[in-house]
Amino acid sequence: MTDELDLTTDPRSIRVARGFLASLTRSLDLPDDTVSVAELALSEIVTNAVVHGEPPIRVHVDATATRLEVSVTDAGPARPRTDESRLDATGGRGLAIVAAVAGAWGCDPDPDGPGKRVWFTVSP
Repeated sequence: MTDELDLTTDPRSIRVARGFLASLTRSLDLPDDTVSVAELALSEIVTNAVVHGEPPIRVHVDATATRLEVSVTDAGPARPRTDESRLDATGGRGLAIVAAVAGAWGCDPDPDGPGKRVWFTVSP
C-alpha cells in the first residue's frame, strides 16, 4: 500500500501526519509497537520540515505487512543536522531519535531542485 499526504508549515501538520500513518497501517495488522515507532520517527522528521524546511511538504508511505518506508520531502535546501553540543538544548535531538528507533534512515537531495527527502524504514 502506498499513499501520500501534502502538509503545510502549520505545527498541526505533525498530528495530521501521525494520524495519516496510523490510518494507513491499521489495515496491515502491524504490531502496535511498530506503528508507534514509525509515528515517533515521522513526527520528528515532519517537525524538522515544518520548522526548518520550505513548502511544499509531502509525506510518502510505502507500507507492507513486513516493512514501512516513510519519507518526508520539502523544498528547503538545508540538510537536517543534529545539535548534540548542549545538554540543556530544547531541540536538536530529532534525528538522533530517528536513528535510534528506525531500522535505517537517510537524507537524499532532490535531483530536480534545492529540496531534500528524509526517509526511514521500520520493520516489525
